[in-house]
Amino acid sequence: MRMILIAALLCTTAAFGGTDGQAPAVASAAATAPVKDTSFVDASGHRVQQLEAVIEAPVAKVWEAFITDAGFSSWAAPMAHVTLGNDGMIEASYSLTAKVGDPDNIRNRIVAYVPEHLLVLANEHAPKGAPFDAEAFSKIRTVIEFQDLGAGRTKVIESGVGYGDGPAFDSVYKHFHWGNAYEFQLLGDRFTKGPVDWKKEMAAK
Repeated sequence: MRMILIAALLCTTAAFGGTDGQAPAVASAAATAPVKDTSFVDASGHRVQQLEAVIEAPVAKVWEAFITDAGFSSWAAPMAHVTLGNDGMIEASYSLTAKVGDPDNIRNRIVAYVPEHLLVLANEHAPKGAPFDAEAFSKIRTVIEFQDLGAGRTKVIESGVGYGDGPAFDSVYKHFHWGNAYEFQLLGDRFTKGPVDWKKEMAAK
């Protein structure tokens, strides 16, 4: 999602929306998808950051919103290029003039996937000025699950695994806890209100 892309995914990415380090202007839009925090500590004592939301769209459409250029750019970032496959890539930018291959693009490697069920991401490049510890973030893996609830509804569960102890990991956890929840809301809005008009949103910032 954008914050993981942010890893969401994906991200994982909202942090890079503007030159001032704040989320892009789309943050002003009303967001409607309720987000549930199901984070926990595993048996080894490691934190797992986990959020989930029910999206009002069939699983095939929600999956498409993550793994196609048009789908991802409809809600997550103005420029997106997705190469689906094990060790594939989600490349994105919040610049309206960005193009594939630009050195400051956000790049998240697709570690593994199961169509319409699972997407596992690892960040390979975060732009300069990230408001969290980029080295610690590179150690996190983002697991996105897609559950078909029927009746045109999909539950999306995003789990951040690999959190260690200390201030560096704390900064990542805190940042993405807010950011990924916000991204879930934007994803939900994409299917209830339509794709983001990025030119309009950026002009309003």
